[in-house]
Amino acid sequence: MTKNIILSLITLLLIAGCNKNQSSYHTSDFRTELQPYIKRLSKERQIPVRDTIAHNFITTNCTREELLQLINHESPILRVTSYRILVDQNDKDYFTILNNHLNDTTKVEWWYYTDAAKETTVTDLMIRKLYDTSKLTRTQKNTLIDSVLTSHLYLETSMYMMQDIAPQEKYYETIKQMCLNRTDRCGTHLSACYALSKFKKKEDVQFLKNIFINEESCKIWIFRSIENYPDPEYFEILEKYLNNNIRKEKQINSNDLKFYFGAIAAYQNEQSLNILKQLTKKESYQNNSNIDNNIKYALKAIHKHKSPLYNDLYNELKPKVEDYIMKYIDEPYYLERTYW
Repeated sequence: MTKNIILSLITLLLIAGCNKNQSSYHTSDFRTELQPYIKRLSKERQIPVRDTIAHNFITTNCTREELLQLINHESPILRVTSYRILVDQNDKDYFTILNNHLNDTTKVEWWYYTDAAKETTVTDLMIRKLYDTSKLTRTQKNTLIDSVLTSHLYLETSMYMMQDIAPQEKYYETIKQMCLNRTDRCGTHLSACYALSKFKKKEDVQFLKNIFINEESCKIWIFRSIENYPDPEYFEILEKYLNNNIRKEKQINSNDLKFYFGAIAAYQNEQSLNILKQLTKKESYQNNSNIDNNIKYALKAIHKHKSPLYNDLYNELKPKVEDYIMKYIDEPYYLERTYW
């Protein structure tokens, strides 16, 4: 019993040390046989690391205490790598360790696809590891959401949390402020607008409209926001997109259009019905090769936003789609799936 208590105290001290100094260990602080491999990994410039031999050696030969120390290494690559190893080993303290690293804002290059990469903080990559492995319990998610949205809004993860969670009044002012924080990535502040729209407050309509009318990109978030709360004030935005974009440009199979249909259908009135009819008839366009997709999007939208007003159109469109469309018609689009 005494031995277990001592080991637990040592572990807690190691974990707590993470919060005091994110880079308190150097390669020379480790065992001689580990140093060449730690040095090799510290020279890496991306996650996942390319040096699989060094990575495998560290995974196999480092003790738990050494991995905890590596989370404090001066190299951000090693901090991420050692944490990922601990998670893969189902370390019992993975959540405590993460909570002590929420302020590690050093950025590394993360290849999230084989052909796509971006600069991402160490903390975001640690959280991403738990996301990818589905480690977090509901209680842990709630704790992490509260910590990030109250104290660590600089993390990219905060954006995904705001998108996913149900509206909670304690985060309302934070989310509204984020709507005004424009960056070169329009999806950042517009996804905050989407989160704000879920509160369905009349006083936010003009606030959001003023943001939406000045945006030329990231229409997905605008349409999803309108679908959340289809106030009449927004309808002119949808009509403008119909006249200036859909009718004047050759349509392609785009996410914008998927969510445009959802926003239109959410109104459940004669105007929305008229637009849905136009979008599903080839004669409405000079050059349109997307009618089949339009029909799928329209059918899914009016299935989601059921109204007696849409019954005739639904019955007209249903025979025009493949059986698998109807089989999975209640499935959310990929961008509608949530984790947090």
